[in-house]
Amino acid sequence: MGAVKIGIIGLGTIGKGVYEAIVNNGGLIEQRTGVSLIVKAVCDKDKSALNAIKGPAELIKTVSADDVLGEKDIDVIVELIGGIDPAKDIILKAIGANKHVVTANKALLSSEWKAIFSAAGKKGVVVNFEAAVGGAIPIIRTLKMSFVADNIRTIYGILNGTTNFMLTEMSEKGCSFDDALKVAQKKGIAESDPALDVSGADSAHKLAILSLLGFGADVSGDDIYTEGITAIGSEDIVNASKWGYSIKLLAIAKNTPEGLELRVHPTLIRSSHLLSSVKGADNAIFVKGDLIGESLLFGKGAGSKPTSSSVVADIVEIAGKIKSGLSCCALPPEPDYASGKIKKKKIEELVIPYYLRFSAIDRPGVLASISSVLAKNNISIANVAQEERKEGETVPVIILTHQAKEGDMRKAIAKIDPLDCIKGATVVIRIEE
Repeated sequence: MGAVKIGIIGLGTIGKGVYEAIVNNGGLIEQRTGVSLIVKAVCDKDKSALNAIKGPAELIKTVSADDVLGEKDIDVIVELIGGIDPAKDIILKAIGANKHVVTANKALLSSEWKAIFSAAGKKGVVVNFEAAVGGAIPIIRTLKMSFVADNIRTIYGILNGTTNFMLTEMSEKGCSFDDALKVAQKKGIAESDPALDVSGADSAHKLAILSLLGFGADVSGDDIYTEGITAIGSEDIVNASKWGYSIKLLAIAKNTPEGLELRVHPTLIRSSHLLSSVKGADNAIFVKGDLIGESLLFGKGAGSKPTSSSVVADIVEIAGKIKSGLSCCALPPEPDYASGKIKKKKIEELVIPYYLRFSAIDRPGVLASISSVLAKNNISIANVAQEERKEGETVPVIILTHQAKEGDMRKAIAKIDPLDCIKGATVVIRIEE
């Protein structure tokens, strides 16, 4: 068999990294796998990105994705433009032309997986997407293959490198959210528009994909309860540390008797927990199953090189199947892989301890007023701390609660925040023990 020919659509940092990895490490890949890879065409709407690619004269460089899709001898299309449109159209056209697909597009996969895998299943082509979640962490392949015999109970972890870097900066340097964001942007870890990351939406897209593979759950990122880190202040990190906790943006999926629990939000976890030691832009994912017990996958969750490594691994896997003549099929193999019959647990039914930070006026009876409302809503206080007041400022009142129902907590906060002794919205952070 000859070389497997590849077309790359999207030459951002990851697309360029994939091209360079294949060109620079192609000999190593062939030595290890017996598979020869050739990039036949590259595409980007930005001509300067095309000009930055140094390749042989026969390398096709184009601003039109259709030019790449129309090359009959290209075996694998690598879609790295991101977003929903035109990425969906490109992938479906590639599948329609009997080409295999590799993508890192979590937003598209989390919302349009049915259309994509249905088309791929009918054509008998592969859609690989390891790089969509976890960067260099092989979580997709692990759930698809290594843990295929397990009933997965829980998947949780740090799925976004940008927010983890920012929380690390805030923890270690005592800086504000805004200052941490500026550092992340300066280092190229955060986008110029960081909304997708700091809002938690990026983590929700990734959790939707993991939930599809782990539980067969028909969910999109929009179905997942999501909070970002914009309300977290450096004082919250300091307060958490005093009680033996750190703050992380966690993506959590639990298969409970009440239904599938899906949520993304800032979380207090014990400082002794392994996730507390995950610093910077690294990611870490715990998987619990009935056979494996608990397994941790850890590694670089962002950056062109780690993500490019996962993309190339997906290409090599497909190339190996082509070379060996093995049957190629998409996963999920059938459009009804996720039946949608799995009950989803409402966030209001969550029972968990809470960290609360109130901005209160310094006067007698404030704590009593807060405590009274909490008690009336079945919320029991575990610990209280009241910081010293600075001239002209409100007094932070910090409360840790025992386990309480989310619905009750929301009712209580809705009663407390309008009190004349409270200034500003209360910061509410859930605690995972």
